[in-house]
Amino acid sequence: MGFWEILLCVLFLVICFLLIIIVLLQKGKGGGLGAAFGGAGSSAFGTRTGDVFTWVTIVLTGLFLLLAVSTNLLLRPPPGLVTRPAFSPPPGPISDRQAVTLGCSTDGATIRYTTDGTDPDVNSAAYTKPLGVRPGDTIKARAFREKWTPSAVAVGEYPQAGATTTNAPSMVIPASKPATPAAPATPPAGPTKPKPAKPAAPVTPDPATAPATAPATK
Repeated sequence: MGFWEILLCVLFLVICFLLIIIVLLQKGKGGGLGAAFGGAGSSAFGTRTGDVFTWVTIVLTGLFLLLAVSTNLLLRPPPGLVTRPAFSPPPGPISDRQAVTLGCSTDGATIRYTTDGTDPDVNSAAYTKPLGVRPGDTIKARAFREKWTPSAVAVGEYPQAGATTTNAPSMVIPASKPATPAAPATPPAGPTKPKPAKPAAPVTPDPATAPATAPATK
């Protein structure tokens, strides 16, 4: 609350207090509050006490009314958000034409609706009586109130009861098998020792063949 709001509230309370006092000081059938103090109220402003009190009362009453209206306008809570409309019966499959009622819990709100799939605005049709809904219809409703934020759009879908929807077959991608880790490479064989060469077998000389003919005798 700002400075001017606080000042206005204080002035309003002061005017209320003064108005109560001035009314009690006036002389009525019971003598007024002044009679309780020995007639001080009736002689405070001379012989024309009644006229003075009357004018003071009129001025204070005018100030009271002015401050009451000003305080009400200045301290009025800011506008809020309008409640989203509700459907009765709630959206769902239906088999025959039926009446659907729209309602809003915000007082003074006007419900507007569409049946062509577009979102309602201030120029859409105003709801005044139950709507005749056929299977397959969709209603969109929105509530409005002057200087308030419009409600969210309420969507009521009433598909044909028992109708089955054909869903496109979904492609299932098989999970790929994890790659088999490659076998560890065989470490290269170390240097091989040369095998010792076998010694060559000694060549046995063939015995000299005897001469084919004996030497001639002398």
